[in-house]
Amino acid sequence: MPTVLFVNACIRGKDSRTLALGERLLAQIREANNKDMAFQIEEIRLSTENLIPLNYERLQRREELLAGGQYQDTMFDYANAVAYADMIVVAAPCWNMSFPAALQIFFEAASVEGITYAREADGTTRGLCRAENMYYVTTNGYGDTRGLGADYVDALRRLYGIRELHVVSAGGLDMEGADVRAILEETAFKRRGI
Repeated sequence: MPTVLFVNACIRGKDSRTLALGERLLAQIREANNKDMAFQIEEIRLSTENLIPLNYERLQRREELLAGGQYQDTMFDYANAVAYADMIVVAAPCWNMSFPAALQIFFEAASVEGITYAREADGTTRGLCRAENMYYVTTNGYGDTRGLGADYVDALRRLYGIRELHVVSAGGLDMEGADVRAILEETAFKRRGI
């Protein structure tokens, strides 16, 4: 059964405007694909995960596991989830001009040579991920609606070999006089490559 991987980096939980927008996108995906195929949504809620950044000891362990071909070790759960998903949706609020630190740690764990990408003899990389589409959902209280996080996610999308990134963003939500509900509704109903 096809899988949509939903990486939820929304720190505010049910109070998150980004999560509300992400859930609307998931509903659109479900509606658009309901006629053609059944699929499951696998959510990784980063606020409840035990995310540990790489340090020297963890990096050594990772290299030993990879050298031994132990790609199914739990250390590689995030990488395998990304590699085998048929579609990826990342929901992350704009946080310090990018996204919450938990998402950086997730991507660090998901970017594994031999699982999500391969290095060729000439030094170039080749993506190994199954997904053709990745969605980056974000909201911003002020200014630029995309934030720098979209550029980072786009670079990883290329590393992973995912054909296209769709950015779903709503900005200006904290500006004086902003009609937050109207902005989110307008963003949610824009046509996308679903």
